[in-house]
Amino acid sequence: MTSEERREARYRRRRQRRWENKKARSEALGPIDRVFSYRKMFRYGLKCCCNVDWKQSTQNFKPHLFSRTAINRRDIVHGVWVPHNCQHFTLRERGKVREIDAPRIIDRQIHKTLCKEVLIPLYSPCMIYDNGASCEGKGLHFAFRRLKEQLHRHYRLYGRAGGIALLDLKGFFPNAPRYQIFAQHRLIFDRQIRALADVAVAHSPATGQERGMPLGLEPSQQEMIFLPSPVDNWLKCQASVHGAAHYMDDYYVIYPDVEKLKDIIRRLVRRFEAMGIRVNKSKCQIVPLTNPFRFCKAKFQLKENGAVIVNGSRGGMKRARRKLHLFYEEYKQGKRTLAEVHQYMECQTAYYKNYNDHGRLLHIRRIYYALFHDALEQAPA
Repeated sequence: MTSEERREARYRRRRQRRWENKKARSEALGPIDRVFSYRKMFRYGLKCCCNVDWKQSTQNFKPHLFSRTAINRRDIVHGVWVPHNCQHFTLRERGKVREIDAPRIIDRQIHKTLCKEVLIPLYSPCMIYDNGASCEGKGLHFAFRRLKEQLHRHYRLYGRAGGIALLDLKGFFPNAPRYQIFAQHRLIFDRQIRALADVAVAHSPATGQERGMPLGLEPSQQEMIFLPSPVDNWLKCQASVHGAAHYMDDYYVIYPDVEKLKDIIRRLVRRFEAMGIRVNKSKCQIVPLTNPFRFCKAKFQLKENGAVIVNGSRGGMKRARRKLHLFYEEYKQGKRTLAEVHQYMECQTAYYKNYNDHGRLLHIRRIYYALFHDALEQAPA
C-alpha cells in the first residue's frame, strides 16, 4: 500500500468516526416528545418572561403558561406548528441602523427550547473554541482576551514580525445563504426534529426567498454562529493557523510571514464565496503588528516589550461629552434627576475599566464634576 493510499484510508476512518460521533450526539437527544417535554417547555417559557414582565404580551402570556405550553407541545408533536408573524421595527444603535424582527412570546418558548435542547448540543462540538459570539460563558470580552493571548504567543515566538489580517463579512445576516443553513440540519438525524428546525428557518423573515436571516430570533443567532464553521475548521486544521478567531462576522488572522498571510486570506475568501457567504473586500486589510489596529471597535497595540494595550471605542468619548452637557441642560430644566446622571456615569465607569483607558475615565469625570459640582455639594451623603 502506497503512502497516498494509507493517507486516504486514515482519512476515511476519521470521517467515519466523526460521523458516528455526530449520530450518537443526535440520538442522545431522544425523540421529539422527549426533547419537547412539558417540563422543559414550561421551564423555558418561564425564562422567556424574565426581565420583560413590564410588557403587555408577557402579562397576557404568563397567567396562561400552563395551557399555552400544552397547546404548543401538542402542535409540535403532531408536526402542525407554524410560527406567527414577527414584529418588525428599526433600531439605531451607535450610529448604525438595524432591522429587527421580534417574535411573539408564544413562539419564543419554542425557539428557546429548540436552541437549548437541539441546536446548541449538536452545533457546539463542531465549532472552534475561538468562536465565542452568543455562546454561554463567552462573549465579546472573551474574544478580546483570546486576541491578547494570541498576540502574546506570537510575540514569544516571532516578536513583532508579520501582520494581522482583518476581514469583514458583508451583510452577514441579510445575505446569509439559506440552502447552507438547511444543509446544517443534517446533524439532526431525527426526521421530526429536523422538520421542526426547517420550519423555524423557512418561516422566518428574510430579504429574499433564498437569502437572509432575521436579527432578533434566537434560532437565527445559533444558525449564523455555526454557518462559517467549515471555513473555521479549514483555517485551524488544514491551514494550521493557530492565531485566528472571529466574533460573528469580524475575522482576524495573525501570521509571521505577510506574503504567506496574503495567500491564506485569498484562499479563505474563496472558501467563503464558494459557500455563498459574501466578503466585504473594501474592509479587508493587513496591518503590520508594529502598528495599532482595530477589532470590534477596540484598538489594540503590541508594544516593543510584548505588552498589549487595549483601548475602547474612540466614539464613546464624543458621545459621553455630548450627553453630559445635554443632561446638564435637562437637569437645570427639571427633566432629569441627579440620580439618573450618576447612573449614567456608573455605566461609563464600568465600560472604561475593561480597557486601558484610565486617562479617558479621568477626563469624563472632570467634565461630570465641573458641570454638576454645585448639585453634588448640595446632595445628601
